[in-house]
Amino acid sequence: MRYQLLSKSEFQHAMSRGNTILIDLREPEVYRRWHLPGAVNKSYDNIHEWAGELDHNARILLYCSHGNESILAARYLGSRGFQVASLIGGVGKR
Repeated sequence: MRYQLLSKSEFQHAMSRGNTILIDLREPEVYRRWHLPGAVNKSYDNIHEWAGELDHNARILLYCSHGNESILAARYLGSRGFQVASLIGGVGKR
């Protein structure tokens, strides 16, 4: 299980680098109200379905409201060979 936990400043730095996929794991209605630029909304509950669509050559950056689901998703994706990181503490509900 290879994944990283990143502070907000580390996460922002990782977002600025190329070849990343930014995934927001919050509920769709919360995502619609506010999300990080470039983020796509995915449900942790369906990770088995969308994980196969991800590019193994890209770095996957995950965030959620409090950091719990993004850590679980990072563990799952990391165990499948993805280079993945989760935002510590999440972004809140906004």
